[in-house]
Amino acid sequence: MIKIKIKAILFIGLFVMLLLPAAVFADEVTEVWAQIYNQAHTLHQKYEIMLSIVELDNRDAVPVLMGALEEVNQMKLYLDEKDMVIQNNLKTLIINELGDLRAAEAAPLIYRVMRETKDPYLKGEALIALGETGARRYAEDIALILRNKTLYRGDDLRGEEAIVYGCIVALERMNDPAGYLPVFLALNSGFSRKIKKTAESALPNILENPSEVLKHLIKTDSSLKVKLAALSAEYRSDAPVEKKLAVAYEALNQSLIVKTSSVKDHAFLREIRLLAMEMFINYEVDYSGAVPLIEQVLYLNYDSSETIYAIESLRAIPSIEAAEALSRFLAFQNDRQEAGFSDHDNVVVIATIRAMGNANGKVSPLELLRAKYSGYPAIVAREADKAMSSL
Repeated sequence: MIKIKIKAILFIGLFVMLLLPAAVFADEVTEVWAQIYNQAHTLHQKYEIMLSIVELDNRDAVPVLMGALEEVNQMKLYLDEKDMVIQNNLKTLIINELGDLRAAEAAPLIYRVMRETKDPYLKGEALIALGETGARRYAEDIALILRNKTLYRGDDLRGEEAIVYGCIVALERMNDPAGYLPVFLALNSGFSRKIKKTAESALPNILENPSEVLKHLIKTDSSLKVKLAALSAEYRSDAPVEKKLAVAYEALNQSLIVKTSSVKDHAFLREIRLLAMEMFINYEVDYSGAVPLIEQVLYLNYDSSETIYAIESLRAIPSIEAAEALSRFLAFQNDRQEAGFSDHDNVVVIATIRAMGNANGKVSPLELLRAKYSGYPAIVAREADKAMSSL
């Protein structure tokens, strides 16, 4: 019986449409559908008619959509579960259309629905619609919702992820810097692959140059995993090279300050150092302020690969300070060799000599000459000769 009534109402609507002149304006068409919608008695009828209004995809329908959303949002629900589902579906249908139409004037109403609803899926759709309307005045509120969901997810994981997804999409579309940090933290907080992929693609659209945010995070966050992720995000960003190296400097500094007995944390600290030094190697910029930090890495004596990264970092920095640090490290190795504590493969000393050979005359040949006559294997002497000839 209900289906027959719905069909009758839709038929009447179509019939009225056919009676209108061919040159009828779109707003008149919308007005007809609005009258039909208002005459509907049940939620199910209203939903079916709203489908036809939405199909018009007409900007003139915004006032009608807003009125319908206001009405359905104010309904007092003493309904069964089925009616509640229809009501939420109707709200979602209207909100999605308002978002598609970029109806900025509807943002306060959509925001109210988002705040009041307990349905996580409707909340998620409302968040996305807010992003589509460009309602940046709500960016900080949405950023706070996302931050809270990252800290505590509740029991309904799918529903919570619907809200998180809506927050990320909204913040990306709002293009507000307030969204960068919560989206970054969501990316690194154990959500599903869909959430991670969405957050990763959103970050560069929210903030092109995130250097200051990430630098502060590296300096203040207690999680080494987060520090590493922040450094990696900076490396991938479109920030200027000088900004990237400033973040690399802070990351390297933190990796040397933090003390831990945890094997897992030691692995994170190593990864932070390696990534920071990789940035200095790749950019080859005179960032002499980092030389004392890189020089500390030379003497950590954790593994030869990290030491070689430090050597290559100093080689890549075209400054007297970097060349002198290399010279001091070669002197340290020469002292060890003469004291009978040399390494069996001499990989580190050879890497140091080769790096000094690329110093473009910024280094004294004294330690290279010592290396030639300190009892190293012949290959070390040959490398020392090559380096001295290039100075």
